[in-house]
Amino acid sequence: MKGKVVVVGLGHLGAHVMQMLALRGIADEVVGIDYNKEKEYGETRDLADMAAYLPRQCKIRSGSYSDLEDAEVLVITASGRICDEDRLKELDGSIAVLDRIIPEIQKNQFSGIAVVLTNPCDLVAYYLDSKIDAAVIGTGTALDSARLRSRVGEALDIAPSSIEGYCIGEHGDSQTVVWSQVKAGGRNVVGLLTREQMEEIERDTIEAGCKIAVSKGSTEFGIGMAATELIKAICGDENRVLPCSVNPEGYYGQDGCFASIPCIVSKNGARPLPEMDMTEQEKERFQASCDIMRKIIREKFV
Repeated sequence: MKGKVVVVGLGHLGAHVMQMLALRGIADEVVGIDYNKEKEYGETRDLADMAAYLPRQCKIRSGSYSDLEDAEVLVITASGRICDEDRLKELDGSIAVLDRIIPEIQKNQFSGIAVVLTNPCDLVAYYLDSKIDAAVIGTGTALDSARLRSRVGEALDIAPSSIEGYCIGEHGDSQTVVWSQVKAGGRNVVGLLTREQMEEIERDTIEAGCKIAVSKGSTEFGIGMAATELIKAICGDENRVLPCSVNPEGYYGQDGCFASIPCIVSKNGARPLPEMDMTEQEKERFQASCDIMRKIIREKFV
């Protein structure tokens, strides 16, 4: 199942997502939209020129919100002011941008799946889900979980693809690593790493995004790949397990917010995987993370 993907917001991240979708043959058509029409033209034209070298045809072009009528996936990367230190501080600006996009989504009766990359991802995804009829997924801790696998792999000299593990909760400071379920070759890594190594890995997993943004001005490659994998699972109807931000719907007693948990991702969206076996401390940290987001939801959206 390949089809049309519409990307709204053509900064570093949006353009990179469009490029990855084309290079990996995930979509037949990739449409870019940006409020800055000169940038929209430049990015889409440049990417279309790149696509001329691809082994299979992928149509890349600038478009309009009317393209949502027959799009399978809507990718939202547009945002307001970027804050390098705390994603939650970006909320007001991101909601202001989203409020300009939502009427267009409604007017054009988008019925596909919306994938939110805009930070603070969980809160923006929750807000969008409350405003439109289409399914909404946030990239959430997909990138954090990849960072976790990368850091554990480095520590153990094992390929990250052979590490299984998840960060859950907020895509931000309150997320937690489910160490009780981080495995390599079926073996839990807790017995293979020292406490100091685990603490350093978790701290680096949480802080990496801010450090990268401070160093180069943005993050794009890691989150671009994380989003691409999520879109690939949707367009390919893969039923693949990926961590992403959804309403937990009772997962460990949590509801009323968007938070990242392992989900089965397909053309129908993301549905929570049956609960992992977690320690009481991990459950408490997950609840605390959800509590933070519910508090902001009550203050900002209710």
